[in-house]
Amino acid sequence: MGAVEHGANVCISKRAVEGRSKGKEMAKYTTLKDVAQKAGTTIGTVSYVLNGNGERYISEETRRKVMEAAEELHYIRDKGASSLKGGHRRLIGILIPQFENQFFTRIVMAAEAVFVKHGYDMIITNTLDDPEREKSIIRRMLEQRVDGIIVTPTAKGAENTELARSVGMKMVVVDRPLEGVNDYYWVTTNNYGCGFKGIEYLMSMGHRKIGYIGWNSGILDLAAREKAALDAAGDKAMVYVENGEFSAAEGGRLTRKILEEHPDITALFYGFNIQAQGGVNELRRMGLTIGRDISVMLIGTPMWTYTGLNDFSRLDMGDFELGKTAAQVLLDQIQGKPMQPKQYIHDCSVIEGDSVLKIN
Repeated sequence: MGAVEHGANVCISKRAVEGRSKGKEMAKYTTLKDVAQKAGTTIGTVSYVLNGNGERYISEETRRKVMEAAEELHYIRDKGASSLKGGHRRLIGILIPQFENQFFTRIVMAAEAVFVKHGYDMIITNTLDDPEREKSIIRRMLEQRVDGIIVTPTAKGAENTELARSVGMKMVVVDRPLEGVNDYYWVTTNNYGCGFKGIEYLMSMGHRKIGYIGWNSGILDLAAREKAALDAAGDKAMVYVENGEFSAAEGGRLTRKILEEHPDITALFYGFNIQAQGGVNELRRMGLTIGRDISVMLIGTPMWTYTGLNDFSRLDMGDFELGKTAAQVLLDQIQGKPMQPKQYIHDCSVIEGDSVLKIN
């Protein structure tokens, strides 16, 4: 990985890129004519086959050749053709995995402010962290000929974005990487840094028996939070780990489990705010006073952590800045500015609250 530039709030890692910048050129979609030439038939026949029109007889052999040619050439039907005669549609597709997670809704809000200012509309969808749903949504975005896509990928994001990348769709990946893929635009939080800073802070407050509660996401960059927690503790503290599903209910279950198995724990560190919410509710059901009987820290800044009487110690992931950066990077691509794929990595910052007790 290339040189790293350091700014006030973000470091940009430049990747080596072969070939010239694509500039302002449009995504290169296969046409009906291309499929017809490959299959050795007419454009009309291809249209009948691919659009599922049953009014005209097409031999099975011809139908097979057309379907094979369409698959080989990555043909994507243009559902917006009737409303677009060349040029941009001024339409952006945004795929996020969890509508209920304020981290992602804030990213969308920040991105929206940028796009609206430049006259773009958005199609915002929830993949539910389901790879098959993600794949289907990306296909529909391409059929609508959106000008660009912002996506927080599932565990199969690299595979599911392959078609979009093959046609040159302008794209920015947010939060999670496309594992195994080189040369793409990635705007993210330093997940390893978040985990490291969280444990460092708890240790600075005297805690040496810490429970970490995380998510079995199957995504390596998110698992870096747990690895960093263990690395930061080293031989100076003991970190007990419990991972499970991504839900508030699971956060509550894991919280009770880890405290029952390790009653000497003095602090809990939640790697994900949805699990933290369930965990905090469980602690209160157990009759524990947070900040006195048990200390709590989490990654993320959902509103419940600082509204009412709540004032949790937490790690700010810069969600609004991530959304703003992602939108601007995508617009720069669409507008043809000379660019090369980069990583835009934002650091976490500690916000101190009253949920962590300083102990000897």
